[in-house]
Amino acid sequence: MPHQGTPAEAGAPVLGGEQVPRADDVAPVTFIGGTGRSGTHVLAQLLSRNARLALVPVEVRFHTDPDGFPGLLAGEVTLERFMKRLRGYWWKGFQTARFRGMYRFVDRGRFDAAAARFEAAFDADRESACRALFFDLLAFRAAEDAEAIGILEQSCDTVAQGATLARLFGDARFIHVVRDGRDASASRVAQTRGLVRPRTRADGIAWWSERIEAIEAGADAIPPERLLTVSLDELLGIGRSRVALRPLFRFCGAHVSKAPRRYFNNRMSSDQAHTDRWLRGISGRRAERVDGLYREALERLERRDARCAPLLRRTYDRDRDPELSPLVYVYAGRSE
Repeated sequence: MPHQGTPAEAGAPVLGGEQVPRADDVAPVTFIGGTGRSGTHVLAQLLSRNARLALVPVEVRFHTDPDGFPGLLAGEVTLERFMKRLRGYWWKGFQTARFRGMYRFVDRGRFDAAAARFEAAFDADRESACRALFFDLLAFRAAEDAEAIGILEQSCDTVAQGATLARLFGDARFIHVVRDGRDASASRVAQTRGLVRPRTRADGIAWWSERIEAIEAGADAIPPERLLTVSLDELLGIGRSRVALRPLFRFCGAHVSKAPRRYFNNRMSSDQAHTDRWLRGISGRRAERVDGLYREALERLERRDARCAPLLRRTYDRDRDPELSPLVYVYAGRSE
């Protein structure tokens, strides 16, 4: 498998090559995805501190939801249904006691004009129309800043929908953010408040495992040199911000400037990420059950040779060996 490899030079937190090669330039779009509650938003905030990278501030989702670009281009969703969803939920929808959607940052005139152009052009060239809609709605985020070159988009399912997005956006890059599945799932259970799945800690592990498997399947369709897998837990375990962040910013075609270093040092820590939150509020017996379910899920990922498995394993094993060196990144491209 192309993502396998040996640890990089001593002290470097990368698996899969001697280093993450510096991209020639910033891509027009970098997609950041994960299971949900895995750190996608905080990583997007970190990257956006570099002046060359402009952040799309909410998950837009019309390009990743099953009834979005994936279903539309597969012929499973009609144009009429897509347009209804675009002008409805994706523009302004109610979710978990609040409204979300593009209305929060896209001017209504811009939105209506882009939607009309897309609807008129779709039958002639479906993929070109989808690309144009995405950039018509979002590229202004970079245009607003004279220094910005590319945009960062943080819908959770971007890597899971790699088969569609890698085809549509041939020069896009993808970042998969992983976090200890026990913490990510516990955070998700707390977020849902029992209203939707997952409702229990045990079901949370199953939810997390299903999401990771879908992401790994989507990653199979992404050219190896366009994908970087990042462990939030391992990243937070490195004290030196420049060393920790260099592979991430190299992948994005940018440098570790002062603002990202300040954000990393002041706003990102294990405490702020609620590391080991999965242990809070449960008995020792329940903790053992959750840990066992997670260990089984991790072993399934290892049997699959999943890209993220070495990162998750390193974090899991650190409970027994705190002196383990950090392993922050898996780069699936060529060694240099």
